[in-house]
Amino acid sequence: MMELHILNKASGDTLGEFALGDSSELIIGRDESCDVRINARSISREHCVIEQVDGEMRIRDMDSRGGTYCDNERINEIRIEDGMEITVGPAVLRFLDSGL
Repeated sequence: MMELHILNKASGDTLGEFALGDSSELIIGRDESCDVRINARSISREHCVIEQVDGEMRIRDMDSRGGTYCDNERINEIRIEDGMEITVGPAVLRFLDSGL
């Protein structure tokens, strides 16, 4: 099972951990209704979404103002792989395969 670790980009501190795979989508943003809430002005209300598409996990930007980045390149959508890090505002989303 894939896990999502939310890190503070500046300090590297872990802000939260989430197991992926229990739901078909997980919305990340600063709005209180989001599944994963990052309370920062540089994060859109609904910034990006993690979805299961055709048996694989994908992350898709939701037309956010600040963008969603992988390896310093702005992405629209990308397949999630073990060890991948995605940057959204002041946070790093790190994906790790727990092996379960």
